[in-house]
Amino acid sequence: MIGNDIVDLAQACRESNWRRKGFLAKVFTDSEQQLIQSSSNPDVLVWLLWSMKESAYKVIVRETGQRFFAPQKLACHYANIQTNMAEGSVFYQKTYATKSIITTHYVASVAFPENPDQVFTHEIVTFDRTNYQHQHTRIREKINQHYVTLFPNAGSNIHIRKDKTGTPTLTGSDLSGKTIHKPISLSHHGHYGAFASFY
Repeated sequence: MIGNDIVDLAQACRESNWRRKGFLAKVFTDSEQQLIQSSSNPDVLVWLLWSMKESAYKVIVRETGQRFFAPQKLACHYANIQTNMAEGSVFYQKTYATKSIITTHYVASVAFPENPDQVFTHEIVTFDRTNYQHQHTRIREKINQHYVTLFPNAGSNIHIRKDKTGTPTLTGSDLSGKTIHKPISLSHHGHYGAFASFY
């Protein structure tokens, strides 16, 4: 199981005033709020923690089949944070490991159960336009380009299907009839998108 999230920092700055009264208390735990308030770069830290929570939330929805909005119940911890990356965890009934990319333009995180026995891929996509249809089309084009190398005999038989919770899976079959069923996580915001899955 894997989840990912990406935040376009410029778009987040325009659309979300995290400094407004009550926002931090609604979304973050007391310890997370203290980290944000004492940070030398609180704008980035807010969206780093948010993307960690969103990534873990997507894994939880895939595991439980239930959607909920309770970001304060997902507690973030990071063991290692540097200028361009962070490693940490999110706890909600159990621990999910996270890995994040931090740039001047976006923050992107991936979450997965602790100690996975598989290697994952995490790809970033840049969009020319920010309308939903362009994002939707462009990210699927990039997914097809990426997975044609893994499933060269599948061709156009690979599709993204969503279950009743909206959770996506890469499905299809190759020319020999072998079934492809691979959980995948998609995310897009502003001028950036991302997808992640295990190999």
